[in-house]
Amino acid sequence: MNKREISILVVDDDRDVLTSARIYLKQFYSLVKTTESPDDIPGLIESQSFDVILLDMNFRKGKNDGSEGISWLQKIKEQAPSTIVIMITAYGDINLAISSIKNGAHDFVVK
Repeated sequence: MNKREISILVVDDDRDVLTSARIYLKQFYSLVKTTESPDDIPGLIESQSFDVILLDMNFRKGKNDGSEGISWLQKIKEQAPSTIVIMITAYGDINLAISSIKNGAHDFVVK
């Protein structure tokens, strides 16, 4: 099977999610990078063009309102407007999904 020439960045504070995503996606796509810290996003985007970013919505323990993810989504869209961003979260909520899409996310997935 040939890998598709697509670069993907996965941003999630859960190492198990990152490991699983990397192992699975590497089978199909040429470049898969992962990071636990959203603070790494600007530098990674500056050094590498990503076709798709899978972005968690919550990074601090006890936070589950998605505001961190929405904030990072807005920053990504400012820095790399053509990058497809797919929001991922353990807290599925219709209002959160709507807010994500209104702020430029391509899709919203409950993990």
